Amino acid sequence: MKRPLAAGARLASTNVYTRGGTRVVDLRDVAWVDPVHLVSVAAAAEAAHREGLGFRLRGPADPGRSRYASRMRLGEMVAAVGGTHDLPGVTDTDRSEHLVEVGRLETPSDVHRLATLAYNRAAEVDAALAHALHQGVAEIGQNVCDHACSVGFVAAQTIPRRGELRFAVADPGVGLLATLRGQGAESDRHAIELALAGVSRSGRRGTGLLQTLRAVTRLGGYFYIASGLSAATVTARRHVSSRGPDFLGTLVEGRVPTRRPVRGTMDVRASEGGGQRDEPG
Repeated sequence: MKRPLAAGARLASTNVYTRGGTRVVDLRDVAWVDPVHLVSVAAAAEAAHREGLGFRLRGPADPGRSRYASRMRLGEMVAAVGGTHDLPGVTDTDRSEHLVEVGRLETPSDVHRLATLAYNRAAEVDAALAHALHQGVAEIGQNVCDHACSVGFVAAQTIPRRGELRFAVADPGVGLLATLRGQGAESDRHAIELALAGVSRSGRRGTGLLQTLRAVTRLGGYFYIASGLSAATVTARRHVSSRGPDFLGTLVEGRVPTRRPVRGTMDVRASEGGGQRDEPG
């Protein structure tokens, strides 16, 4: 049976299914490729490898989106665990000031480029919140290494014409429910609520997710998290929970403005669609 990669609207246009011993992720219908798509696919490939399954990625039908996914080295991540893909070859160019290609998160230092990019871009809006965002993202990376029982993945991009930074972290690990069951978590949704309130596995106040959430929303951006059968999308104005297919592990996405918004806050519903023209540059 086909299903999206995770709960909520963020990955609704993706399809995942297992057939003949191979897990397939189908991105042909995606309207836009974001870091959250990239790290989700990389996590799915890692999980399939761990389960002894083959893995196949069907890339976006739109050539621009497909080239972008390849430029962000998604194909390399898939091939590294023995999977196959149909992404095109692209010429590599140095855009390190604007993006973080999909990379493995195995040690706390592996999240450094992502945290630094987040700080550099958010500092143009608010230096104090940028510092908090840097600390929060770094701790999320630390938490993956300490608690997920799995490798993680990171990716980020800036979109100058939209004036925003998008970043994502994913791991196909044990998930928040297993991590926080000892602190009273009774369901995936409850575990997400506890994590966003700063509850940690040790019982001490966790700062990674909570600090990142606060920095993102105070900057006027939005925050998405999925684990197990639940997801939550949070902005300064709303907190929406949703249910859907199981995401094995934990998936975090943040979007923050890189210039002061004229009015209101960013809205996930208005940020999708169109061709992949706003690549980092």
